[in-house]
Amino acid sequence: MMITIFGKKLDNNKKIRYALTSIFGIGYTTADKICTHLNIPYTIKISDLTEFQKQNLILYIKKNFIIEAKLKQQIHKNIQNLIIINSLKGFRHRNKLPVRGQRTHSNAKTCKKMHY
Repeated sequence: MMITIFGKKLDNNKKIRYALTSIFGIGYTTADKICTHLNIPYTIKISDLTEFQKQNLILYIKKNFIIEAKLKQQIHKNIQNLIIINSLKGFRHRNKLPVRGQRTHSNAKTCKKMHY
C-alpha cells in the first residue's frame, strides 16, 4: 500500500530520502534535513515507517515547509509582481525571453518564437 502525503503517492520500495524528493518543494538536501531532525535512518524504506513516524513526518513538513500548490502559487505571485513593477526580469517573463542572462543570438529559439 502506497502512502499519500500532500496529494503525492510515495512509492513503498523507495528509501525515505529519495521518496520525499517527489514532493514539489523538497529536494535531496531538504529530505536529508527532515530525516536528521526526525531521527529517521536514511536507509529505511517508506513501507518500513511506523504510523508514529509517518504522522511526525507529515506534521513536521506541514509546519516547517511551503510545498506543492502553495509553493507554486507563491512562485506565480512573485513572477506577477515582477511584471507589475516593470522590472527587467518582469519584462523578460512577459515577453517569454530567457530571464537569467542567457544569450538569445544563437540559442533560445524556442523561447523567442512568437506566441499567438
